[in-house]
Amino acid sequence: MLGTYLARSVRSELVKLSWRNSLWYTVVPLAILIPVLINFGIAKATEAQSFNGSGGMETNNSTYWILIFATFILMSGGVSSLCAEFKDKTVEITFGIQARRWLLPVAKLIVFGTITGVVALVTTFLLLGGFPRIFPEIWGKVDAFSGDGVRLLICVPIFAILICALGLGLSALMPKPGLVVMVVLLWKFGVEVFVTFVPGDPGILLQRLSPFKNGELGVGQMSTIKTLFGGETGSLLYFGAICMVIFVVGTMRLAVGDTKTE
Repeated sequence: MLGTYLARSVRSELVKLSWRNSLWYTVVPLAILIPVLINFGIAKATEAQSFNGSGGMETNNSTYWILIFATFILMSGGVSSLCAEFKDKTVEITFGIQARRWLLPVAKLIVFGTITGVVALVTTFLLLGGFPRIFPEIWGKVDAFSGDGVRLLICVPIFAILICALGLGLSALMPKPGLVVMVVLLWKFGVEVFVTFVPGDPGILLQRLSPFKNGELGVGQMSTIKTLFGGETGSLLYFGAICMVIFVVGTMRLAVGDTKTE
């Protein structure tokens, strides 16, 4: 019975995603194009200035721009969708029809998480599989089917889905899309950058505890920190635990708290 309710909620979310939805003509294209175009531009510039094979890309550094841009762009799709339920007051109708409020964020995570994971996988494969053929002198060392490559193909989508869950959890706590995106980006590019300037062992410890740094290390991306959690998988689990705790807290707040709409 519960599975039936969840399936209905998922179908409801899919119905909302018509081809007119901005997800398809802004979020998804930008999430693919921005990392691809940045890497293309860097590769062309490096190719023009390379000397004796200098400036080559390594497999474990090939998804940097996906992690920096695509993941947060994809997060914005789920964030906008959940926050719009409050802004348009459709959340009141949804909860009137289905009293199990937790189904709304869970269904959105299933739908937007799947889209996010697929887009992240496609983008990662485009870089790992396509760029070594387009720029063999620069990307020739990159191998999609090496140990590092396979880890990236598996874990970059997982990382992106976890960020989607993080965004949905924050949206349930404070349903304002601009605020949610600002908080996430402020932590990633503000707090985690700031702690790099903290001197000595305290600064190193803070860096090694930074959630996003651990997430990036966990997917197999080259990192400037050493893990505190027993390896790459441990770091990814640490990041995942933080994201899922926030998602669960947001879902619980939505399930038991008052629904505020504007």
